[in-house]
Amino acid sequence: MDYQSIEFKKYEEGYACLRLNRPDSFNAINRDLVDEVNAVLRVVQNNADIRVLVLTGSGKSFCSGGDLGWLMEAEDHASRRSIVEQAGQFIRRLNQLSKPVLAAVNGVTAGAGTGVALACDILIAADTARFGPNFVNIGAVPDSGASWFLPRTVGYHQAAKLMLGGELLSAAEALKLGIFQEVVPADALEDRVFALAERLAKGPQQALSLIKRMLKMSGDNTLQAQLEIETSMQVAAWSDPDFQEGVKAFLERRKPDFS
Repeated sequence: MDYQSIEFKKYEEGYACLRLNRPDSFNAINRDLVDEVNAVLRVVQNNADIRVLVLTGSGKSFCSGGDLGWLMEAEDHASRRSIVEQAGQFIRRLNQLSKPVLAAVNGVTAGAGTGVALACDILIAADTARFGPNFVNIGAVPDSGASWFLPRTVGYHQAAKLMLGGELLSAAEALKLGIFQEVVPADALEDRVFALAERLAKGPQQALSLIKRMLKMSGDNTLQAQLEIETSMQVAAWSDPDFQEGVKAFLERRKPDFS
């Protein structure tokens, strides 16, 4: 399939890369990009050969947020609401993907782009990257899940400081706050992320999927509810052939060969 706003490539090692590809607009989110990303996410979810997804951007930005031209087309409440809902659908689909999603944050991620990045599972950034939930700087409020993800990542007060102040963090500052899990030199970013993607693609797929589900559910659960989830998911993991292989490999002091 030919894409206008993204690039999508599958690798034999078991992962795929989705690259936002509107570098002239700093990979800003518009209608075409949303539609194409949603189509690719459906492919990734349903393709057993794709075990891990890498999300990154072309050029100097990861994602600069919503395309202002698209936003300014909206002349009434209904059309404005439709734009926000479309962006929200993109974030919801990304967040609900059962497979690990690695963000290779290659440059600035701002506004709605911060929601895109935070919807991923692991964020590895170039040392030149920037992170700015700066909606307020144009008189807007957070959308695309940013107001949900950020307080869960850095806490309410830090999120309030960033969003009310419209701050733009350096990669080092975002790492310190736990927004980025790792920062590497810009020219080493893709090699590092692709190496991690390959490692995860070789892992026990059911266990990885269950761990992701478990973590996603934990934020809204009581301890007792989470213990019940752990019990049911652990039983499922123990029933998978990969568990038997993992235990056998451990006892034999070798690397497991997961299916």
